[in-house]
Amino acid sequence: MKQKILTSIVLLCIYATASAQEGYTVKRDSLKSVVLQQNRKLSVWLPEGYEAKDARFPVIYVLDADGRLQHSAMTARFLFQNNKMPKAILVGVFNIDRNHDFLPDSSQTTPTGGGADNFIQFFKQELIPYIDKNFKTEPFKVLVGHSFGGVFAVHALLNDPDLFDAYIAIDPSIWYKNLLLVKNATTEFVKTKNWNKSIFITGREGGGMKDMGITPMEKLLKSSAPKGLNWKVVAYADEDHGSVPFKSVYDGFRYIFDSGSNFLVFPLSGVLPKGTSTYAVIQNVNPHLRYTTDGTEPTINSHLCKDVIKIDKACTLKVKSVSSTYNNLPAVTRIFAEGKYMDGQQSVASLKPGLKYSYYEGVWDSLPDFSQLTPKKSGITENLDLKFALKKDSFAVQFEGYIHITKKDLYDLWIVSDDGSKLYFNNELLLENDGLHSADKPVVKLVPLNPGYYPILIQFFERAGDQSVTIGTVSFKKKPKATPLPKEMFFYKE
Repeated sequence: MKQKILTSIVLLCIYATASAQEGYTVKRDSLKSVVLQQNRKLSVWLPEGYEAKDARFPVIYVLDADGRLQHSAMTARFLFQNNKMPKAILVGVFNIDRNHDFLPDSSQTTPTGGGADNFIQFFKQELIPYIDKNFKTEPFKVLVGHSFGGVFAVHALLNDPDLFDAYIAIDPSIWYKNLLLVKNATTEFVKTKNWNKSIFITGREGGGMKDMGITPMEKLLKSSAPKGLNWKVVAYADEDHGSVPFKSVYDGFRYIFDSGSNFLVFPLSGVLPKGTSTYAVIQNVNPHLRYTTDGTEPTINSHLCKDVIKIDKACTLKVKSVSSTYNNLPAVTRIFAEGKYMDGQQSVASLKPGLKYSYYEGVWDSLPDFSQLTPKKSGITENLDLKFALKKDSFAVQFEGYIHITKKDLYDLWIVSDDGSKLYFNNELLLENDGLHSADKPVVKLVPLNPGYYPILIQFFERAGDQSVTIGTVSFKKKPKATPLPKEMFFYKE
């Protein structure tokens, strides 16, 4: 049937009531395919945060959905919760005749094989356009296949590499038809194609690699893989053909997506007086990180990131992981604006060491409106410890007083807390670290300060678990060092 007829057909989608899996909304679909002359069942897993404005997600297509989709979705969720991959949409494709769909040719033992090319057209002409039209996708697609599904993944790469951006072939049956895929790869690798794709192939240590035909495919990749094709072959010990998918999916997602998405850049912003310089600190540096200071998007030819980047004038710093696999994560942007030193009060009457505190009790998920609360306890504390708290959980505190700055300098001020907090500095909100979280990620801003007394207000709440709130500065000598402000810098007005 002609392409224009195929693209004009109406694809019927029947939505069942959306169900919930942990971290996902699951929609069960049915797609009427003209290419396959079948009604194909699908399951689309939408990650938490899917409804956010302007949100877009890469798409992972999982073959053998009845046995492979759920553990793939839970693995993806675990990884994005731990900053190892972005949130993704997963599309599970259920089988009718997997031998027919996955295999490029038939054999005596698989007489219905030979529909793989047609199955490619189903993805290309119908399924992928349908998913892109009806869901919030970004242009990055991954195919996951196991056993004969792995054969289809390799076949799709060889025959239509642009169909997907990355391929995971789990213990693929490359032995099929006397190593047909290896022979086809030998022919296709020398052709001019867009080989800027990634393939992750897994197998089992020992005889499993040879028996599945993975060993000769790996040998061919080592000798003849085309330029631009990113590939990796992994053999797992103590696994069988049925158990190997679990580790394969985890490592495959890491290989494709974990190009450094868990790096952090401090400070969040800063004011840099003319003629001064400072530093940006990069946490979790990896070999793929590049940066620019002119506001342009980093590329593979941009400056290579180190732990510390010197900033010697006002600029827009952008840091991005520029890997050979997934590059769709936006650059982290930090703006250093030109400005002047802030002035504090030269003297304040009736100051004494310490800070005033007001203690409140209640249950919150974010900082409350303190103006509507009555404190249960008030007093003076020499620093930001919470020894005065009457409970371990479900309370909030306001600290008020002054910070005494004795030296004109650039200060990277930070706050870290478990749970949420805010720092008002010189009567303006400077640092916000609200919400439920642990004390593992400080919020940092660069502030140029003249000597003087600066009024501060620190708000903090604790819901459950550990509790702490600390403010401090970062110093740069041999390496960055974060130091809490000493009690000698805190004062309150009597």
